Amino acid sequence: MKIKLIAVLMGLVAMTSAFASGNQDYTIEVGGSTSVTPLMEQFSAEYQKTKTNIKVNINGTGSGDGIKNAGVIYQIGMSSRELTPAEQGQGLKETIVAIDGIAVIMNNNSPVSNLTIAQIKDIYTGVITDWSQITGNAKRGKIAVISREEGSGTRGAFEELVGFQGKLLAGANESTSTGAIKAGVAQNPEAIGYISLGSVDNTVKAIAVNGIAATNDNVKNGTYKIARPFIVLTGKNVHPESSAFIEWMLSPAGQAVVSKSWISVK
Repeated sequence: MKIKLIAVLMGLVAMTSAFASGNQDYTIEVGGSTSVTPLMEQFSAEYQKTKTNIKVNINGTGSGDGIKNAGVIYQIGMSSRELTPAEQGQGLKETIVAIDGIAVIMNNNSPVSNLTIAQIKDIYTGVITDWSQITGNAKRGKIAVISREEGSGTRGAFEELVGFQGKLLAGANESTSTGAIKAGVAQNPEAIGYISLGSVDNTVKAIAVNGIAATNDNVKNGTYKIARPFIVLTGKNVHPESSAFIEWMLSPAGQAVVSKSWISVK
Protein backbone atom coordinates (compact mmCIF):
# COMPACT_ATOMS: atom_id res chain seq x y z
CA MET A 1 0.00 0.00 0.00
CA LYS A 2 2.83 2.37 0.92
CA ILE A 3 4.51 1.65 -2.43
CA LYS A 4 1.28 2.46 -4.31
CA LEU A 5 0.86 5.67 -2.31
CA ILE A 6 4.41 6.75 -3.05
CA ALA A 7 3.87 6.07 -6.77
CA VAL A 8 0.70 8.19 -6.80
CA LEU A 9 2.44 11.01 -4.96
CA MET A 10 5.36 10.91 -7.40
CA GLY A 11 2.91 11.10 -10.30
CA LEU A 12 1.22 14.13 -8.78
CA VAL A 13 4.57 15.82 -8.25
CA ALA A 14 5.49 15.18 -11.90
CA MET A 15 2.19 16.62 -13.11
CA THR A 16 2.58 19.67 -10.87
CA SER A 17 6.09 20.19 -12.14
CA ALA A 18 4.93 19.99 -15.74
CA PHE A 19 2.21 22.54 -15.04
CA ALA A 20 4.65 24.89 -13.35
CA SER A 21 7.14 24.71 -16.19
CA GLY A 22 4.47 25.10 -18.85
CA ASN A 23 5.45 21.84 -20.52
CA GLN A 24 2.02 20.23 -20.81
CA ASP A 25 0.89 19.59 -24.37
CA TYR A 26 -1.47 22.16 -25.88
CA THR A 27 -2.97 22.75 -29.34
CA ILE A 28 -3.61 26.29 -30.59
CA GLU A 29 -6.34 26.50 -33.23
CA VAL A 30 -5.71 29.27 -35.77
CA GLY A 31 -7.93 30.19 -38.73
CA GLY A 32 -8.63 32.93 -41.25
CA SER A 33 -6.82 34.79 -44.03
CA THR A 34 -5.13 32.64 -46.67
CA SER A 35 -2.67 35.51 -47.21
CA VAL A 36 -1.56 35.41 -43.57
CA THR A 37 -1.45 31.59 -43.60
CA PRO A 38 2.08 31.25 -45.14
CA LEU A 39 3.47 33.59 -42.49
CA MET A 40 1.59 31.77 -39.72
CA GLU A 41 3.01 28.46 -40.95
CA GLN A 42 6.52 29.89 -40.69
CA PHE A 43 5.75 31.32 -37.24
CA SER A 44 4.52 27.91 -36.13
CA ALA A 45 7.50 25.98 -37.49
CA GLU A 46 9.99 28.29 -35.78
CA TYR A 47 8.05 28.55 -32.51
CA GLN A 48 7.71 24.79 -32.14
CA LYS A 49 11.48 24.32 -32.35
CA THR A 50 11.71 25.48 -28.75
CA LYS A 51 8.09 24.98 -27.63
CA THR A 52 7.92 21.31 -28.50
CA ASN A 53 4.84 20.81 -26.32
CA ILE A 54 2.78 23.22 -28.46
CA LYS A 55 0.96 22.21 -31.63
CA VAL A 56 -0.54 24.84 -33.95
CA ASN A 57 -3.40 23.88 -36.26
CA ILE A 58 -3.72 26.43 -39.08
CA ASN A 59 -6.82 26.73 -41.27
CA GLY A 60 -6.72 29.06 -44.30
CA THR A 61 -10.41 29.95 -44.53
CA GLY A 62 -10.45 33.67 -45.40
CA SER A 63 -10.33 36.85 -43.32
CA GLY A 64 -14.09 36.99 -42.87
CA ASP A 65 -14.10 33.60 -41.18
CA GLY A 66 -11.05 34.47 -39.09
CA ILE A 67 -12.76 37.60 -37.77
CA LYS A 68 -16.12 35.93 -37.22
CA ASN A 69 -14.73 32.91 -35.38
CA ALA A 70 -11.84 34.40 -33.40
CA GLY A 71 -12.47 33.36 -29.81
CA VAL A 72 -15.16 30.94 -30.97
CA ILE A 73 -13.71 28.18 -33.19
CA TYR A 74 -10.19 29.62 -33.22
CA GLN A 75 -8.05 30.78 -30.32
CA ILE A 76 -6.36 33.04 -32.86
CA GLY A 77 -8.04 34.50 -35.95
CA MET A 78 -6.13 35.86 -38.96
CA SER A 79 -7.10 38.86 -41.08
CA SER A 80 -5.34 40.60 -43.96
CA ARG A 81 -7.57 43.67 -43.82
CA GLU A 82 -8.71 46.24 -41.31
CA LEU A 83 -11.89 45.37 -39.43
CA THR A 84 -15.12 47.14 -40.31
CA PRO A 85 -16.83 49.28 -37.62
CA ALA A 86 -19.34 46.46 -37.03
CA GLU A 87 -16.54 43.92 -36.63
CA GLN A 88 -14.67 46.22 -34.27
CA GLY A 89 -17.73 46.13 -32.03
CA GLN A 90 -17.35 42.39 -31.45
CA GLY A 91 -14.85 42.91 -28.64
CA LEU A 92 -11.87 41.39 -30.44
CA LYS A 93 -8.30 42.34 -29.68
CA GLU A 94 -6.31 43.17 -32.82
CA THR A 95 -2.54 42.75 -33.03
CA ILE A 96 -0.63 43.74 -36.18
CA VAL A 97 2.21 41.28 -36.65
CA ALA A 98 3.44 42.25 -40.14
CA ILE A 99 2.89 44.60 -43.08
CA ASP A 100 2.36 43.15 -46.55
CA GLY A 101 2.25 44.60 -50.02
CA ILE A 102 -0.37 43.40 -52.48
CA ALA A 103 1.31 42.55 -55.77
CA VAL A 104 -0.47 42.90 -59.10
CA ILE A 105 0.62 39.81 -61.01
CA MET A 106 0.84 38.90 -64.69
CA ASN A 107 1.78 35.86 -66.72
CA ASN A 108 5.55 35.58 -67.17
CA ASN A 109 5.13 35.83 -70.96
CA SER A 110 3.15 39.08 -70.85
CA PRO A 111 4.97 42.19 -72.13
CA VAL A 112 3.10 44.34 -69.59
CA SER A 113 5.43 45.33 -66.76
CA ASN A 114 3.79 48.46 -65.34
CA LEU A 115 0.26 49.77 -64.82
CA THR A 116 -1.06 52.90 -63.16
CA ILE A 117 -3.54 52.74 -60.31
CA ALA A 118 -6.12 54.26 -62.67
CA GLN A 119 -5.52 51.53 -65.28
CA ILE A 120 -5.83 48.77 -62.68
CA LYS A 121 -9.11 50.28 -61.47
CA ASP A 122 -10.42 50.47 -65.05
CA ILE A 123 -9.45 46.85 -65.71
CA TYR A 124 -11.17 45.58 -62.58
CA THR A 125 -14.34 47.59 -63.22
CA GLY A 126 -14.60 46.71 -66.92
CA VAL A 127 -13.73 50.10 -68.43
CA ILE A 128 -10.63 48.54 -70.02
CA THR A 129 -11.37 45.08 -71.43
CA ASP A 130 -8.59 44.42 -73.97
CA TRP A 131 -4.84 44.65 -73.56
CA SER A 132 -4.62 46.67 -76.79
CA GLN A 133 -6.26 49.59 -74.93
CA ILE A 134 -3.11 49.78 -72.83
CA THR A 135 -0.30 48.45 -75.03
CA GLY A 136 -1.46 49.30 -78.53
CA ASN A 137 -0.02 46.69 -80.87
CA ALA A 138 2.38 45.25 -78.30
CA LYS A 139 -0.35 43.00 -76.88
CA ARG A 140 -3.91 42.27 -77.90
CA GLY A 141 -6.49 40.01 -76.31
CA LYS A 142 -9.42 40.13 -73.95
CA ILE A 143 -8.24 40.66 -70.39
CA ALA A 144 -8.97 37.74 -68.04
CA VAL A 145 -9.71 39.48 -64.74
CA ILE A 146 -9.01 37.34 -61.68
CA SER A 147 -10.04 38.48 -58.20
CA ARG A 148 -10.47 37.00 -54.75
CA GLU A 149 -13.91 35.98 -53.49
CA GLU A 150 -16.28 38.19 -51.51
CA GLY A 151 -15.15 38.36 -47.87
CA SER A 152 -11.46 37.88 -48.67
CA GLY A 153 -9.20 40.25 -46.74
CA THR A 154 -6.94 40.65 -49.75
CA ARG A 155 -9.89 41.59 -51.95
CA GLY A 156 -11.26 44.05 -49.42
CA ALA A 157 -7.89 45.76 -49.03
CA PHE A 158 -7.17 45.73 -52.77
CA GLU A 159 -10.54 47.24 -53.72
CA GLU A 160 -10.20 49.94 -51.07
CA LEU A 161 -6.61 50.83 -51.96
CA VAL A 162 -7.24 50.89 -55.72
CA GLY A 163 -10.58 52.64 -55.26
CA PHE A 164 -13.37 50.43 -56.59
CA GLN A 165 -15.12 48.91 -53.56
CA GLY A 166 -18.16 46.92 -54.64
CA LYS A 167 -17.65 47.66 -58.34
CA LEU A 168 -15.84 44.53 -59.51
CA LEU A 169 -16.47 43.65 -63.15
CA ALA A 170 -19.39 41.25 -63.53
CA GLY A 171 -18.08 37.91 -64.74
CA ALA A 172 -14.62 38.28 -63.20
CA ASN A 173 -13.07 34.98 -62.10
CA GLU A 174 -13.40 34.95 -58.31
CA SER A 175 -10.82 32.58 -56.78
CA THR A 176 -10.90 31.33 -53.22
CA SER A 177 -7.19 31.31 -52.45
CA THR A 178 -3.82 32.86 -53.23
CA GLY A 179 -2.70 29.60 -54.83
CA ALA A 180 -5.70 29.53 -57.15
CA ILE A 181 -5.00 33.06 -58.39
CA LYS A 182 -1.34 32.26 -59.02
CA ALA A 183 -2.28 29.13 -60.95
CA GLY A 184 -4.86 31.02 -63.02
CA VAL A 185 -2.40 33.76 -63.98
CA ALA A 186 0.43 31.28 -64.64
CA GLN A 187 -1.76 29.34 -67.07
CA ASN A 188 -3.27 32.29 -68.96
CA PRO A 189 -1.17 34.93 -70.81
CA GLU A 190 -4.20 37.26 -70.88
CA ALA A 191 -4.78 37.15 -67.11
CA ILE A 192 -4.22 39.68 -64.36
CA GLY A 193 -4.52 39.00 -60.64
CA TYR A 194 -3.36 40.19 -57.23
CA ILE A 195 -1.83 38.33 -54.29
CA SER A 196 0.22 38.92 -51.17
CA LEU A 197 3.67 40.21 -52.13
CA GLY A 198 5.16 37.59 -49.82
CA SER A 199 3.55 34.84 -51.91
CA VAL A 200 5.02 35.87 -55.28
CA ASP A 201 7.25 33.20 -56.80
CA ASN A 202 8.76 32.42 -60.20
CA THR A 203 5.48 31.08 -61.63
CA VAL A 204 4.21 34.66 -62.11
CA LYS A 205 5.65 38.18 -62.21
CA ALA A 206 4.79 41.14 -60.01
CA ILE A 207 4.48 44.29 -62.10
CA ALA A 208 5.31 47.86 -61.11
CA VAL A 209 2.45 50.17 -60.13
CA ASN A 210 2.72 53.85 -61.04
CA GLY A 211 6.28 53.06 -62.05
CA ILE A 212 7.19 51.76 -58.57
CA ALA A 213 8.42 48.17 -58.26
CA ALA A 214 6.53 45.89 -55.90
CA THR A 215 9.24 45.26 -53.29
CA ASN A 216 9.31 45.13 -49.51
CA ASP A 217 11.65 48.13 -49.43
CA ASN A 218 9.21 50.21 -51.47
CA VAL A 219 6.31 49.17 -49.25
CA LYS A 220 8.33 50.11 -46.18
CA ASN A 221 9.37 53.52 -47.53
CA GLY A 222 5.81 54.26 -48.61
CA THR A 223 6.37 54.63 -52.35
CA TYR A 224 4.50 51.42 -53.25
CA LYS A 225 0.97 52.26 -52.20
CA ILE A 226 -0.91 48.94 -52.35
CA ALA A 227 -0.15 47.58 -48.88
CA ARG A 228 -2.10 46.37 -45.82
CA PRO A 229 -1.56 44.95 -42.31
CA PHE A 230 -1.49 41.30 -41.27
CA ILE A 231 -3.59 41.07 -38.10
CA VAL A 232 -4.12 38.34 -35.52
CA LEU A 233 -7.29 38.42 -33.44
CA THR A 234 -8.27 37.05 -30.05
CA GLY A 235 -11.51 36.99 -28.08
CA LYS A 236 -12.13 37.86 -24.45
CA ASN A 237 -10.89 34.62 -22.87
CA VAL A 238 -7.43 33.89 -24.23
CA HIS A 239 -5.48 30.81 -23.18
CA PRO A 240 -2.01 31.69 -21.80
CA GLU A 241 -0.33 29.58 -24.51
CA SER A 242 -2.12 31.54 -27.25
CA SER A 243 -1.07 34.82 -25.63
CA ALA A 244 2.51 33.58 -25.36
CA PHE A 245 2.51 32.64 -29.06
CA ILE A 246 1.35 36.12 -30.09
CA GLU A 247 3.92 37.75 -27.80
CA TRP A 248 6.57 35.63 -29.50
CA MET A 249 5.38 36.81 -32.95
CA LEU A 250 6.26 40.36 -31.87
CA SER A 251 9.60 39.36 -30.35
CA PRO A 252 12.91 39.72 -32.23
CA ALA A 253 12.74 36.02 -33.12
CA GLY A 254 9.21 36.31 -34.49
CA GLN A 255 9.91 39.50 -36.41
CA ALA A 256 13.00 37.89 -37.92
CA VAL A 257 10.60 35.36 -39.48
CA VAL A 258 8.48 38.23 -40.82
CA SER A 259 11.51 39.95 -42.35
CA LYS A 260 12.26 36.98 -44.60
CA SER A 261 9.37 37.79 -46.96
CA TRP A 262 7.29 40.55 -45.37
CA ILE A 263 7.81 43.79 -43.45
CA SER A 264 8.40 43.70 -39.72
CA VAL A 265 6.47 45.92 -37.30
CA LYS A 266 9.14 45.96 -34.59
